[in-house]
Amino acid sequence: MRLPKKMPGYLKSLKQKIKFDVGTLRRNDISLLILDERWNRLFANTPKTPEITRCEEKLRELLKEEARLRTEQKEIAAAKKHHMQKIMELTTEVFEKGSESAKEEMKTAEREIKRINERAKQIEELLDEMPSRIREVNLELLELTVLVVYYKIRLNQKRVEELDKLIEETKAKLKEYIDERETLSQDDTDVYSYFHDLLGGEELEKLDRMFFS
Repeated sequence: MRLPKKMPGYLKSLKQKIKFDVGTLRRNDISLLILDERWNRLFANTPKTPEITRCEEKLRELLKEEARLRTEQKEIAAAKKHHMQKIMELTTEVFEKGSESAKEEMKTAEREIKRINERAKQIEELLDEMPSRIREVNLELLELTVLVVYYKIRLNQKRVEELDKLIEETKAKLKEYIDERETLSQDDTDVYSYFHDLLGGEELEKLDRMFFS
């Protein structure tokens, strides 16, 4: 059964009431829905609403952002290690030989390390926030899914009731057809038997050829 593109008004009001307990869901180990095969199968024959599609995309973007941050975290850690190694290599040139070019290189390396440390702190803060952000969108997607799925169940139940009624009506009609067929068949048999006894088989064959050939 196809669902309407827009959910009825009462479903919008229900959405305000559906608020899952995060603690309960955490204990139930609610997975990321978009990575859950069973969740994806829910929409094999049920179209996703625009709200679900937007929420799904938002969750995918958060996962991509988290992956990008972790990649950057590894890259800047490697860059910091490189600059620290560079400072160690320049120590002799700067403090023993007083090389001005080495001093400039060391200052550049120190500035890069400072910049990396600031960015590393930002990344760490963003990554710390990411689980709650992902969980929040995942729960919103779950709430939207419940609305759509239960709406479909409601439509299905109504259709099942309609089909049950049609089946009962069809059964009654079929019984009428069967009774009528048996009555007509029996009438023909009785009439045929009567004329066979009355006229004889030879005359009956003539009538058969006349009317049924």
